[in-house]
Amino acid sequence: MENNSNNNKTTSYKVVNFSSDSNKGKNSFSKSVLIPFFSGILGTSLVIGTCFGIPRYS
Repeated sequence: MENNSNNNKTTSYKVVNFSSDSNKGKNSFSKSVLIPFFSGILGTSLVIGTCFGIPRYS
């Protein structure tokens, strides 16, 4: 393994913060409640519509 003898190197890494606290309160209800609720309704209606819409052959 390589020995880390160059501990005096300076790095130019920058910390990036993607979370913004100003939009957290506005969109939390719609993102956590409304979108999953309407997605569930849409998915359920799609499954039930597919079950009754495909003809059965006997």
